[in-house]
Amino acid sequence: MANLEAFSQPFAGLSQAAVEPSRGDVWAANAARAQVQYRILAEAEPNILCRLLSYFAQQSMIPQQVSVQQLQEDLLIEVQQADISWHRAEVIAQKMRSLTSVCSVELERLAELPQSPSLSRGGCTA
Repeated sequence: MANLEAFSQPFAGLSQAAVEPSRGDVWAANAARAQVQYRILAEAEPNILCRLLSYFAQQSMIPQQVSVQQLQEDLLIEVQQADISWHRAEVIAQKMRSLTSVCSVELERLAELPQSPSLSRGGCTA
């Protein structure tokens, strides 16, 4: 059994680079950034939200807004994501569609974002 004392401070070894919120899109580095909305119809399963949101987490993204409405045995899920290339948004939508409990995924471009350097990222203050 592993020595559990080594894990007494789980976040002590993380650097700021390890928790950087976003990474570049190497396939669409010069593409315009947009704000998009996903409308997902899925079977009401306990883990479906985690599975869908994990696609954003894998890209170090945090959605701007997530809303869920239960419709009998289905869920209507809306996710808004800003500062994403259309290519990356489409890739995430295709991954969502591959889940067997997802009935449909609609992707809509809400706004085109201006090409500008990233703003400094804030953090939580104590």
